Amino acid sequence: MIDYSYPCMMAERALKDLHNAAIEGRMDDALEHALVAMAEARLTYQALRHMQGGISHFSGAAPPTLTERIPSR
Repeated sequence: MIDYSYPCMMAERALKDLHNAAIEGRMDDALEHALVAMAEARLTYQALRHMQGGISHFSGAAPPTLTERIPSR
């Protein structure tokens, strides 16, 4: 089964990191976190569509998350 909650939480985390980077003046980092948030939100959307029975681009495997490949700063 595809789980929407993990990419949703990763999108929330990316938005929090975006906010923190922006208020600290680290705009390059903030922009990177914005891209991650959008990608994770898309994965969340696709998981929800899959759960609804709509079109999905996922196989039976759990959806990947981009935040696993971004180093912590």
